[in-house]
Amino acid sequence: MLFFLLLALSVSSGVCDELYKEAGKEVSLQCGAPQNSDIEWKLNNNLLIRIIGKTGLRHKGSGHTADKVNLYGDTLKVPRLEPRDSGVYSCTQSGKQYMLHVVSVFVKPGPVLIQSSDVELHCNIEGNPNTEVEWLRPPNDQRYDAKNQKINLKSVTSSDEGKWTCKVKDLKLSVTLTVVANHQINNVSATEGDNIELPCFLPHPVSQLVLGGKWKADHLPTVSFPTLKNTAGKGLRWDGVNSSEVKYNIESLGSNFNVTLIKVQSSFAGKFVCEVEFEHGGKLTAVTNLFFKNLQQDTDGNDGKKRRNQNSGLAGGFFTTSMLGVELWIWIAVGASSVSLLVVIIGIVCTRQKNKQKKKRVRKLRSMRQPLTAKDYCQCNRSDREVVLCQRERPLPAPRQQRNPRTAGLNHAYEHV
Repeated sequence: MLFFLLLALSVSSGVCDELYKEAGKEVSLQCGAPQNSDIEWKLNNNLLIRIIGKTGLRHKGSGHTADKVNLYGDTLKVPRLEPRDSGVYSCTQSGKQYMLHVVSVFVKPGPVLIQSSDVELHCNIEGNPNTEVEWLRPPNDQRYDAKNQKINLKSVTSSDEGKWTCKVKDLKLSVTLTVVANHQINNVSATEGDNIELPCFLPHPVSQLVLGGKWKADHLPTVSFPTLKNTAGKGLRWDGVNSSEVKYNIESLGSNFNVTLIKVQSSFAGKFVCEVEFEHGGKLTAVTNLFFKNLQQDTDGNDGKKRRNQNSGLAGGFFTTSMLGVELWIWIAVGASSVSLLVVIIGIVCTRQKNKQKKKRVRKLRSMRQPLTAKDYCQCNRSDREVVLCQRERPLPAPRQQRNPRTAGLNHAYEHV
């Protein structure tokens, strides 16, 4: 009543500013008082902090908000806002007042939900629960019909997953919902004598409390399976004793509810069901179909048909056989490529070696040739007589008159006369 009375008085005075701030943030409020003057701040008329301008002496009041506020000049700062920090802040010297609303958005029981469970979305405005808000829903911020600060979602599905936004004045606060599938189907193959783990788990922990659960197999009435119980002192545990057929985790559980079948036999083939119940209506169901592979005989008795199918698909089955996690045809392709590459490399090496040997032989032949000497060109192996006969007499020089071609004819004519 005192809070609403102060709010009414502040609004009537016409000097109160209304603020909406997100929880966890910081707010700064200015007094507007003269410099070096005394400053005093109050929350709902209770002292927060006082400072003497001349001496700088500070004095703080009592309470949660007073313990964390600080004053810088005439500006009051309130860090790490909480809903209980809401109220009317007033500066005595200037008469300035602020109506602060701390807004918080949260989900009950939490943002991670099992499918088909119920959930509450809260957009809490401390001190003003009747203020209408605007809700925007996923996937594209579509406007939600309700304007209340609390909305209820019944039996949530994957369509409800995503960001939900509460809009108050100019303030937008969001929360993200994650919806976990509540139904799992698994097919597990086995051979006789194996230890087989039956899966029943959540990808990550959900917000709802687990109330209980169990494993069952209708085709194995004599096999004892454990049940889930949540007790105050021990928490969530399997209730039962490990046997020669079923083994499970005896410690405190979280989001993994798997059990293990010990040395399974062909009679174990069939359907195993895990059921886990959560608060607010959530329920997880995991179905595991266990079957056995028999290479000698088809489970339907169609031996001839199976052999024909095996023969017709022999080549394809051979090449699709897995080896070290890789199909056989890939190994063959890699091997053929490696052999081809090796042959090319060997050919190149042999060709280069052959060329080197050929060049070596050519250099050797060149080094074995006899060099030519000067006497083979300049000396004749003939007798002196042959040399004399071979020598020609030098002709006598012609008369000077005959040397000139112009006078040669006239001289000849004169001699003839």
